[in-house]
Amino acid sequence: MNRGPTPMPSARAVLDRLLTHAGPQTRSELAVACGLSRPTVFAAVERLESLGLVESLGQRSGLPGRTATLYDVPVAAGCVAGIDIGGSNLRVAVCDVSGTPLAELTRPTQARGAESVVRQAVELLAEARVAAERAAVPLLAVGVSTPGAVDERTVRYAWNLGQETPYDLYSQLAAAIDGPVLLENNVNLAAIGEHRHGAGASLSTFAVIAIGAGVGAGIMHNGVLLRGAHGAAGEVGFLPTARARRGTPAEPDEAGGLALLREARALDPALRDVQDLFDRARAGDDRALSLVEDECLRIHEIVTALSAVVDPETVILTGGIGDNELLATRVAALAATLPVPINILRSTLAHRASLVGAIATATDHAHAQLLSRTETPHSSTG
Repeated sequence: MNRGPTPMPSARAVLDRLLTHAGPQTRSELAVACGLSRPTVFAAVERLESLGLVESLGQRSGLPGRTATLYDVPVAAGCVAGIDIGGSNLRVAVCDVSGTPLAELTRPTQARGAESVVRQAVELLAEARVAAERAAVPLLAVGVSTPGAVDERTVRYAWNLGQETPYDLYSQLAAAIDGPVLLENNVNLAAIGEHRHGAGASLSTFAVIAIGAGVGAGIMHNGVLLRGAHGAAGEVGFLPTARARRGTPAEPDEAGGLALLREARALDPALRDVQDLFDRARAGDDRALSLVEDECLRIHEIVTALSAVVDPETVILTGGIGDNELLATRVAALAATLPVPINILRSTLAHRASLVGAIATATDHAHAQLLSRTETPHSSTG
């Protein structure tokens, strides 16, 4: 009788090694890395070749000793992509199945509502696939980073995309992209990015506070992203702090760059941008110093709230404002006075944090797909 899919543990182990450790490897190297006998690995490689999941890349040369055949996952097995939709910039990366970027493109975001942003993202993805020479290769997964609270298919509070009402962003993307779409909040993905490849790589419980046009937080608890019941965990712009600039949740001016720039220009209309404000503060301008200090106190209130509720080991600051050394230094000094002091770090991924998280999410999904192919129907009579 047919017993259904039967796992192939040795083939799965070999494929997992090739997927997670980029670069071709010999069967002997795979045997050592996987803790398997050489005959077992030889059989596993043969099986994976028959499934189109491994291919021979020829002989390793230039080293003493016997030559050995190199194996890797074939290009035809598929690729993954990450899309980071920001209020100012749209970034797209197309990667191989290990998550290594092959092409990365950036364009100013055409923030005229979600529909226009979806069109632009899909067009840029197609362009990036051509640049990566992966236009004809299956797209195994696409991680998508977006501003706003993501509740399954719907995105709310994506004002900096020109979208004032809740919008089914997932369905629009899924209809236009020929592969699985994994939609998530941008700061949540920044937290995943920092956890995998950034300042949070050695941490278990931490928060990322992104301070750009607005403010948001991504929270990792015991190594797992904390999303909340409605995908709104970390929407710290809604905190009723003493210094909140926001009046109601319907107002787009969160405690971040938009409001800070508005206040600064009220004092000096010649101010170019928020970076100009911080430069003036660093030079000793009293009015600029006062505004920057006020912003630091706002962020400290958010850190204090996260400390009381989540008790993170560390808070990582990112975003156009959050990555500023002056702000990070002052917030760190304030955080050191909390009942349970918190380390404050600047992001090591900077503006790429959300894109890195989107790629990591897509890569995980693709690996799960490919590893599932190592299962094969097994028949017997009984």
